[in-house]
Amino acid sequence: MQVRERNKAEKRERIRRAALKLFSQHGYDATTLRDVAREAHVALGTLSLYAADKRDLTLLVFNEITVEMMEIAIDMTRSRDMPLGERILAFFAPFYQDWANNPRLARIFLQINYYSGGMHGEEYTRTRRAIARQLEFIVEDAINRGEIRPLETTDVVAQHFFLIFSATARWWVGGDDPVAEEGIDYLRRLIRLQINGLSPRAAATSQRSNTRAKAGAATPRSPRKRSSTGAHER
Repeated sequence: MQVRERNKAEKRERIRRAALKLFSQHGYDATTLRDVAREAHVALGTLSLYAADKRDLTLLVFNEITVEMMEIAIDMTRSRDMPLGERILAFFAPFYQDWANNPRLARIFLQINYYSGGMHGEEYTRTRRAIARQLEFIVEDAINRGEIRPLETTDVVAQHFFLIFSATARWWVGGDDPVAEEGIDYLRRLIRLQINGLSPRAAATSQRSNTRAKAGAATPRSPRKRSSTGAHER
């Protein structure tokens, strides 16, 4: 790496770490760009070369964190033997666990980043697409196993799971002292609801099928009639 590129990378990292520290300590509203520049030991004009505004600065902070969490999430869901609900839950659990360690920072990210403009918006969009693709892989595996038979396309089903997670995470992190296990457990219930559906018909059909299967197993089959010659009738 050339000296100029190395210097740019070092300044970027100093700015990212400064923003991470100040957002964590003081929150979004109380942190100014001037504060971040001072903490990073760069001029305010230099800071503007690395982030268009304060919101863009949050993307600079969170893009790296989100990629790290996504890599952990992918590792947690490599097993294709897991039921769909548990696999989806395992994918999102690392995000809850990380955000519970720094709720103030998580609130900034979840409550502000609804669109992907700015200098770091393209990277943010790529990360979201990577998450969507991974969820599509998980859903497709469940379809191939016959675990679910959705009427919608794979990408829509995957997006629906993501939207459940996104909305639930915002609701969870907005509470006082959010606990990761509580958020994960609530997400589990919503995912189960999505997979099982609201209608009692699916459960009733499943129950009837189980009853018939048990009855069939318990009732001995009648012996086949024999002809007068002793051979089986055809």
